[in-house]
Amino acid sequence: MGRFWKKVEADLLSTPEETMGFSRELSSLKQSFTIKKYDFSSLEQVEDIKKELLGKRILILNAKDVLKNIDITKLKRGIEDLKSFLRENGGSMARLGDDYLILTPNSWVKISN
Repeated sequence: MGRFWKKVEADLLSTPEETMGFSRELSSLKQSFTIKKYDFSSLEQVEDIKKELLGKRILILNAKDVLKNIDITKLKRGIEDLKSFLRENGGSMARLGDDYLILTPNSWVKISN
């Protein structure tokens, strides 16, 4: 019976990652991300969006204003610029409803369909 109690104590002292089956090696590779809402109103903000992504931020873009005020061909070029940036860094992009986009900064955070 003494063995059982020692095992329970050892399990209580382990990290949540180890309890869930993750190894210590993976735990040391953890990264910290922040989710941020971003109002996307002009194409001049594309470079700022890239900087935000490089800062380990997951962005939820409110594109309602840009959709109303920008020519669709210019908007497509801006979106293609963001897509190529995300491809280079392993990030991803998806649409949330009619007015929102979600962008992830690298391959550590993926969007599932």
